[in-house]
Amino acid sequence: MEYEYSRCAMQCGIIMSETRLFPSERCKGYFGTKRFDRRLDKTGCKKIHMLTAAALLELDFEQPSLDYHSLMKLMKILTRDNKNDVENMFRRMCFNVFAHNRDDHSKNFTYLYNETEDVWRLSPAYDLTYSTTYYGEHTTTVDGNGRNPGKKELSVTGLKTPEIIKVAV
Repeated sequence: MEYEYSRCAMQCGIIMSETRLFPSERCKGYFGTKRFDRRLDKTGCKKIHMLTAAALLELDFEQPSLDYHSLMKLMKILTRDNKNDVENMFRRMCFNVFAHNRDDHSKNFTYLYNETEDVWRLSPAYDLTYSTTYYGEHTTTVDGNGRNPGKKELSVTGLKTPEIIKVAV
């Protein structure tokens, strides 16, 4: 299921690492994804500095404690209002709402540090799959609504660009 969700997310324009379904004789296959927190260079494998929204905001990711408004504000500050990152976050929010991924907690939003440019960027999306959570609500609320957010809440959550809303919704 997570492999199918990754393919769907890519078709929705969400940036993801390469994913693959490894064959199996026991099941439909095993999901795999390429790590985004490492890079190879002449000297070998290097770690890329990364921070989650949970770490930055000192949140308990197991408790609903974040709204996409706050997440969008954090991302705009951290990435210096990078248009591509803002649009990608908006697409993820819409995807999570319409694909019923309610496990959209603060540890599932990560930022990577680009040492060369001295900037933080939104990481590729990960952990996208159908989820109901313990509470039956999104772990990250949309305009305060965790139970059943829709187009109304999505349209006021950070981006006013009608083209992006049309594409994402």
